[in-house]
Amino acid sequence: MKFKLFFISISLFASIVFTGCAKEEALSPLEQNKIYLTGLGSTPTKWLLTSLTSSVTVLPLTFAQKNYSKTYSKNGSYADSDGFQGTWDMSSSSQLTVRYVNFPSGTPATQTFQIVSLSATNLIILHNNNGTPITAVYTAGN
Repeated sequence: MKFKLFFISISLFASIVFTGCAKEEALSPLEQNKIYLTGLGSTPTKWLLTSLTSSVTVLPLTFAQKNYSKTYSKNGSYADSDGFQGTWDMSSSSQLTVRYVNFPSGTPATQTFQIVSLSATNLIILHNNNGTPITAVYTAGN
């Protein structure tokens, strides 16, 4: 009987210890999306444009668009392959705001995007261009 009680006590203790050690704190959807956007490593994810849709029409990509990319760094900085640099912020898991200086005019610009979908490998964002919804699809690549 003592052996059986000892075995049950050890089993219960072990299950409590291992269960307690295995728990990880869950990330909020906002924090998870920030990690997806910037990447896991020290080098930020480069997002390559792979598709554009205007309303419901898929637009053919120009040569420049096929080579277009965006990078969002963990420190809040933003850069794209057109030479624009600025900052980014994600106020919610479904909204991305980018601020940069529009050259050659030097005028500050702000663009707000709705995040349609975001994972470690795909970014789909939506914005309005003069009332026309534009959906941009990006694929992660470095």
